[in-house]
Amino acid sequence: MYLWLLAIGAVILFVWLGLRARTEAGSLTITRVDVPVDGLPPELDGFTILHLSDLHLRGWGPFEQALVQTVRSVPTPAVALTGDFLGAAAGATALIPIVMEIGRDRVVYGVLGNHDYLPQVNTRSLANDLARAGVRLLVNGADVIRHRGRRVWIIGVDDPHTGRDDLQQALSHVLPPAGEQGEPRILLAHSPDIFPAAARAGVDLVLAGHTHGGQICLPGGVPIITNTRRGRFGAGLFRRGRTTMFVTRGIGTSGLRGRLFCPPEIAVVRLVRAPEERP
Repeated sequence: MYLWLLAIGAVILFVWLGLRARTEAGSLTITRVDVPVDGLPPELDGFTILHLSDLHLRGWGPFEQALVQTVRSVPTPAVALTGDFLGAAAGATALIPIVMEIGRDRVVYGVLGNHDYLPQVNTRSLANDLARAGVRLLVNGADVIRHRGRRVWIIGVDDPHTGRDDLQQALSHVLPPAGEQGEPRILLAHSPDIFPAAARAGVDLVLAGHTHGGQICLPGGVPIITNTRRGRFGAGLFRRGRTTMFVTRGIGTSGLRGRLFCPPEIAVVRLVRAPEERP
């Protein structure tokens, strides 16, 4: 009798978890994060960048429509897309219009992820599609945003998970600061595996994805698997020296078509002046 009750209870729990996982995968959340930056000029205090990762697009539907509407409701001067754009062949047809709408009236930067190099993905066509949609794709390179008379450096490395990253080459494109005050350096990377090297280089902020926050987590968002190689980075803020890293839970799913205790995330990251140290 007790075994039957346990079996029935297990089935009910399994069904409930499955339904919750499917529902949660379509429940977009907005996360707002303040990142203190040492020596940030007053003109850049409050500079905001919207961070999306791991779209894993499979087509166009209600979820993608909600994604575009939500992103458009958050005004920022810049958007960062940190890799893994496609989840199925049909996603390629939706990529250009989605990214164009996301980036309307603002600059969009992107880097490639490990799924963007899978055999079934035409990486060159993907890169061309991103360029047609207005994305400035950074492959171990850098670009500059001018905001209120100051410069913000956006640096991008190729996918660290597959060993394509070259941080030194990317940093070689960054010019010395124009003036006495510092110029923030924001590094885009698909995988948080870049974090130790970024901290050694003194980058101010790393924006990464790849982990999906674990995708299937224990209650409280504790990841079971993070799929990282140089540290157990699930999601959220991490700090080492002067370098802060934010790892987003991302948007889409990979493998299982569900999320558990780990909803998809649109991240709004704001630079703020770090408190001055007292002597």
